[in-house]
Amino acid sequence: MKKFLILSAGIILFACNSNKPAETTEEAEKKVKYSDLVTENLKGNVESLTESSYKVDSTGKVGDMDSCCVDVVVYDENGNATSYVSKDSKGNIKTESAFTRHENGLWTGSKETKDGKPSGGMQVEVDSAGKYGVAKAFDSTGKMTVYYQTLGMSDFGQVQAWKEYDKDSVYRQEWEAVYDKQMMMSSVTKDSVGNVKNKWSAKYNDKGELIETSSTRIKKDTTTTVKKYTYETHDETGNWTQRTEWDDKGKALKAVRRTIAYRKS
Repeated sequence: MKKFLILSAGIILFACNSNKPAETTEEAEKKVKYSDLVTENLKGNVESLTESSYKVDSTGKVGDMDSCCVDVVVYDENGNATSYVSKDSKGNIKTESAFTRHENGLWTGSKETKDGKPSGGMQVEVDSAGKYGVAKAFDSTGKMTVYYQTLGMSDFGQVQAWKEYDKDSVYRQEWEAVYDKQMMMSSVTKDSVGNVKNKWSAKYNDKGELIETSSTRIKKDTTTTVKKYTYETHDETGNWTQRTEWDDKGKALKAVRRTIAYRKS
C-alpha cells in the first residue's frame, strides 16, 4: 500500500423519502468506476489479502517469519479496500485503518488507530464531476495538520499531483507522478521553492508486476537506493504468492508471502 463506504444518514433519508424508486444493487454498482484491484494488479474477485514478511539469507533462502508484519486488507464487492490491519507475528494488532468510499469507488478518507487508540486520519473531497478535490490530514485529536490541493487524476482514479499546505495555509511541498495506464512509472517531490527533494521510478514485467524501483533522496549528500523484485510462486488466478526483494548488488533483503481469499460466485 499502499498504500486513500459509508453513506451518510442524509443520503439514506433522502432516498427513503423521495418519490424515486430505490436503486437496486446492480444499479448502484454501475456507478463504481474505480477499483483498487485494478491499480494493485490483483486478478479475480478478491475478498481479502494477507501479506507476511520473512527473513532470508543472502541467497534468498526463506527463513523465519519477521516479527514485525502481518498485514491484512479487506475488499468490498467492487474491488475497493475497506479496511487494513497490521499485526505482529504473534497476532497482536499494531495499527488499524477504516476507509470510506465515494459512490464511484474513489477513496475518500481513513480513520487510523494505533495500539487501540485513535492516531489520526484523512478526508478527501470529491467534486460534482466525480474528481478529487482538497484532502485534509488530521492528528489523533481530530485537529487538521496539513491539507493537499490535488491537481489532476488518472483514468484509473489515481492522483497525478498535489501541493501541500500546513494548517495556516503556508505552502510546504509538491508532488507529481507519471503513469502508464494504472502503473506508476515515476514521481518527484519538490520543496516550497521548487528544489527537488526526492525522485522515484519503477519498472514492471509483462504481467504488470513491479520488478525494480529506484529512490533518490536529495540533500547535502544525495543517496539512491535501488531494489529489485523476483516472483517465485503464483496462485491459480495468476496473482503472485511469494516475492523476494533484493538490493542492487544481488543480496536478498526479505521475502513476502501472500494469502488471497476470493469471493465465491
